[in-house]
Amino acid sequence: MHIPDGFLDQKVSAGTAFMAAAVLGYCFAKVRQALTSLVPESVLAGAGQMAANISESSKKTLSTFAESHIMKMGAIASLIFAAQMFNFPINNGTSGHMLGGILAALAVGPFSGALVIAAILSVQSIFFADGGLMALGANILNMAVVGTVICYYIYFIVNRTFKNKFGYYIGVFFASFFSVILASVACAFEVAFSGTMEFSKILPAMASVHAVIGIAEALITIMAVEILINIKFELEGIIKDE
Repeated sequence: MHIPDGFLDQKVSAGTAFMAAAVLGYCFAKVRQALTSLVPESVLAGAGQMAANISESSKKTLSTFAESHIMKMGAIASLIFAAQMFNFPINNGTSGHMLGGILAALAVGPFSGALVIAAILSVQSIFFADGGLMALGANILNMAVVGTVICYYIYFIVNRTFKNKFGYYIGVFFASFFSVILASVACAFEVAFSGTMEFSKILPAMASVHAVIGIAEALITIMAVEILINIKFELEGIIKDE
C-alpha cells in the first residue's frame, strides 16, 4: 500500500500532493474550528488593566475540550503506529498490516482522523523509509483521505440506516474493509497513470491481496473499538441513537 519512490511520475506525484494538501488543509480548518472558540479580549486581559482601554473584539482560544481531544489524537496515533508495525502473512511471500483509518475516524472524528493518519505516514516515510518522499502525497491521499475521511461515511450511512447495534457493527466492518480496498484501487490508478504498470494487471493483483487485508482490518477495527469503549475512551466518530 505504501508506494515507494520510482513508481509514480512527476505529474502524478505533484497532482496527488496538491490534492492531499488541499484536503488536509480543509480537515485542519474544520478541526481548528471545532477546538477553538471566540472569547472577548476583556476576558483575556490581565489583572490591573483598565477595562476602558480594552477593545471588545474577540480572539480565538482553545475550547475546554481541546486539550483532551489533542491528547486523544496523540494516543490514537501512537496506537495505530504501533499496530502497523505488526505484519501478517497472506500468500506467496506477501504480507499486510493494519491501515487504521476507520479506527482513527471513529476515535477522534473523520477530519482529525485524517490528520492522524497523515502524520503517521509522514513519520514512516521520513524516518523509516516506509513509502517514498515523492510518493507521500499519493500515500496520504489514498490512506488518509480515501481510506479515512471518505470511507468513514460508509459507516455513517450504514449506522444511520439501521440505527441499532447490528448497524454499528456492519457499518464498522464495511467501512474498514472498503477503506483498504478503495485505497488500493486509488493506488492502482496512480501507478497505472504513471505508466509503471498496466491497469489491467495491477488492479487484480492489488485487489486480491487487499481483500484479505481488508477482512483482517475490519475484524481488528471492531475489536479495537470495543476495547476502547470498555476502557471508557470516548469515541467522537461513533454515531449514537437519538
